[in-house]
This record gives sequence, structure tokens and C-alpha cells, in this order.
Amino acid sequence: MQELILRMRGSHIRGLIILYLLVTSCSARVSIPTVSDDPVELLVRREAAQIVAVSEDKERFSDYQIFLSDFPRKDILGMSIGNRRIYISHELAKLASRRASHLWLLRQTLAHEIAHETAGHALQNGSTVFNRGAFGGGITSFDVGLPWNVRFRNYSTDKELEADLRGLGYWEKLGWDCRIWVRILQNFENQNYAGDVFHPTDQRLQQAQRACLAGEKERVI
Repeated sequence: MQELILRMRGSHIRGLIILYLLVTSCSARVSIPTVSDDPVELLVRREAAQIVAVSEDKERFSDYQIFLSDFPRKDILGMSIGNRRIYISHELAKLASRRASHLWLLRQTLAHEIAHETAGHALQNGSTVFNRGAFGGGITSFDVGLPWNVRFRNYSTDKELEADLRGLGYWEKLGWDCRIWVRILQNFENQNYAGDVFHPTDQRLQQAQRACLAGEKERVI
């Protein structure tokens, strides 16, 4: 799993809701820039379909819109913005088409973002609104290819941890080894990547280890 860090060092799943709060016009609409790459889109769509099939949305995969984006900030791997719209890093998806280690990172990212959607996190209140420079390491609207007048609303740490736990549940239903999920987070930790206030690597890793161990005990019994 050491390959996970290659070209993606410091990467982690950033589950962001984009709020379309437009300063200049209430009727205008902005959108995250996307790229077209048919073979890679097919891969992402196929992987997402497997996960949605074992989720609470198993009858609604046709409602999902999954886009590829070349985020200016490369450690953003996935974004869930509600209404079953998900953006995935084009770079991650390309690497996943060639390397098994990155395929598992893509699967983790998709499971996490789909979990945000099935949990309805974009519809819930209580998240932290932030503008330019207010997010952890200083992510701005420019980091995701959006204009300055768009605000972000970040999922709380509790919701991020809930999305991880739900995502692990989907992995279990698919028969995917939860220890791979754990090793992904261990690689982040081994690279001294602590995450940020909303995505604390240590808490995510501890939760994944507990969930994985509990699942293994249940299977033994």
C-alpha cells in the first residue's frame, strides 16, 4: 500500500458541500469545472455503482451524477454537494485505472462521498460556514476552481466520521477487506499527515480500526 502516497502525498478525503451563495446575482449559477475522460468516467461510474447497490440508495443509482474535476488543489479527492452530485479528482481516477493501490483509494473516496449523500448531510443544519482562508490549511474557492464570491459549508467532524463509518459498512457488504481502509489511513499517519480540524487522521484511523476489529470478531462468532 506504499504506492498510495506516490503523487498523492498528504491526500485525504475532503467531503465539502458547496453553497451557491452568489454575491452578484440570485439567479446565476456557478459550477465546479469538470473534465471529460470517457474511459476514466466509466471506471468511476462502475465502482460507484457497486457501492450504491449495497447502500440505502440501491434503487436510485440513476439519480447520481458523478463528475471528474481537476481540482487546482491536488489533495482534494472527492466532494459531495447534495442531490446525489459528487465530484471526484480526475488525477486520482486516472491513477486508479492503472494501479490497484489507487483503485482502493478511489473506492474509499467514493464510499465516503456516497455515504454523505445517503446520510443526507447536505440537507442538515449545523455545519460550519467558511470563506476564503478559513478551512484548515487555507483552502479557498480558487482551490476547487470556483470564483471568489462562492462560499463553502464544510461538513462537521462528526459527519465526516459518520461518512467513514457508513462507507466501511458498504465495504463490508461488498466483501472488501476493511484492513485496506485502515492501511490507507495508516499511510497518511506514517507520512505525518494529521489531516485538518474536519478530517483528523488519528480519529479516522482509530474509528476504522475499531470498526474493522468489531467486524472480524462478529465473523469469528
